[in-house]
Amino acid sequence: MFYSNKKNIIKRIVGLFICLTFFTAPIMSLIFANTEVKNYKPIYGTLTANVNFREAPALNSKKISVLKKGEGIKMLGESGKFYIVQLGSNQVGYVSKSYVKFTKSPPSGAKVYQSLAPKMLTVNANGVNLRRGPGTNFSRISSLSKGTSVKVIGIIGEFYLVILKDYTVGMMHKDYVSATTNSTTNSVSTAEKNIKASPTTNLSKEEYLLKLINDYRAKNGVKPLSFGVTLNKISKMKSDDMVQNDYFSHTSPKYGTPFEMMKNNGLNYKSAGENIAGNPSLDKAMDSWINSEGHRKNILSSSFNYIGIGITESPKYGNVIVTMFAGI
Repeated sequence: MFYSNKKNIIKRIVGLFICLTFFTAPIMSLIFANTEVKNYKPIYGTLTANVNFREAPALNSKKISVLKKGEGIKMLGESGKFYIVQLGSNQVGYVSKSYVKFTKSPPSGAKVYQSLAPKMLTVNANGVNLRRGPGTNFSRISSLSKGTSVKVIGIIGEFYLVILKDYTVGMMHKDYVSATTNSTTNSVSTAEKNIKASPTTNLSKEEYLLKLINDYRAKNGVKPLSFGVTLNKISKMKSDDMVQNDYFSHTSPKYGTPFEMMKNNGLNYKSAGENIAGNPSLDKAMDSWINSEGHRKNILSSSFNYIGIGITESPKYGNVIVTMFAGI
């Protein structure tokens, strides 16, 4: 996610971890192809119009049904402009973000969903059914062959919520998947593994990420950024806060927006911005930002000359990463 601001003009744009990776993302960001898939603890909502319930996050993907205005949903994650949702009937699929209003109550009838740290698993038998919901009474989406890779992001009862390589979402019994060998889900680059491994690579995670950012700026003819003492301090405050209080947002319930954090810590700026990500790999987090227009603009902005970087280890994302930019 990214956030930017010119003095007297605040722009807030929610980008996609995740680099969940979330969030990439992200994502929070974990990725199939070039689209980020992020998962999180359930968020509740209702539909503001009649909406197509789809099998994958695209307008041309298979339509499962048409959901009615006012229907309650449980949002389990996101991919691009779509939420991954669980209905009160416990079917899972995608709906457009454009037609969702947040609420405080889960949809009636929805079973308990537990978000899991995303991981790649392999189908361990032939003819395994991917289903529309958490039970054999739900319709079959497809039959998966042994060796098929799936991304597990959550569980309802005995059934995993999984994403296929074509972004189809569905559910399958947990007994029919096993750990993937040579999985790249939590892969970390050789360069990252060598951080602090020798005097020539004696870089902290923050220093390594700054090197990635400045190398990319140099390739694009932009002057390098320098660490700002105050920016580093508040970036680490923010990354720690996100992990400790289990949220992924530009606005901290405790500290407010990044611009409020800068102001409250005595930092005067001409322009400012923020990128955030959740990813076990700093390289992949950087790649996700580069592949997102808003994040890339923050990284390449010539109006910024200082940066703060906060990185906090996260059981959900591997790392929660906060970069705050400022032109001073």
